[in-house]
Amino acid sequence: MRNLKTYLVIPMLSLTPMLAAAAEVDAGDFVSKRSEYVSLRPATTVELPALSDSDRISQLLADVTQTFYIGNWTGTVVYAGGSLTGSSVPYPLPAGLNPSAPYYYSGAGQALVPALTPWTQVFGYTTNPSDPTGAAKTCIWQIDVSVVNGACTANVTTNAYGTQGVSCILDGNSGVDPASCQLFVGVGLQ
Repeated sequence: MRNLKTYLVIPMLSLTPMLAAAAEVDAGDFVSKRSEYVSLRPATTVELPALSDSDRISQLLADVTQTFYIGNWTGTVVYAGGSLTGSSVPYPLPAGLNPSAPYYYSGAGQALVPALTPWTQVFGYTTNPSDPTGAAKTCIWQIDVSVVNGACTANVTTNAYGTQGVSCILDGNSGVDPASCQLFVGVGLQ
C-alpha cells in the first residue's frame, strides 16, 4: 500500500504546476493593451454590441456585474467625477488615475446591479477638478442599459468639456449581454 501511494503522488506532483498556472487570474483584464478604440464625438450616443456567447454568463444570477475600464492618456493625473451605483459596488472608480501609455487601461471600477434591470451609470474624469469646463480636459460618459421584450441593450453617450481639447474614447470591445444585462465598457480620455 505504501508503494502504491508513492506511485500515485509522483504523477500528481507533476500536474501541480500545470493546475496552478491554469487557476491564475489574468491581471491583463484590468490593465491591458487594447487596440480597437473609437473616438466619440461629444453628445453622440453609440449602441454597444452584444457580447459573444463565450463572454456571457448565466441568466439565473440575481445580480450581474457592470465593469468599467478607464484609460488616462492625457499625460497628467485625472480625477473622478461621479460614482458607480448598484446593489453593491465592490470596486469603486479610482479617485485619481495616473497617466498610462496610450491604449493601456489606468484603472477600473465595478458595480453589481440586478439582472435584467434597466440601469444608468454616469461618471467622468478631468485633469482639473476645480475648473472642469475651463482649463481642463474633461470627459463624462453616460451608460444606459435598457430591457425591451426581455432583451438587454446598452448605449454610451459622451460629453467633452474644457478648453485644452480632449478626445473621449470608447473601446470597440465593449458590450452587453442581451440575456442578463452584464456589461463591459472600456473608455478613455486623451
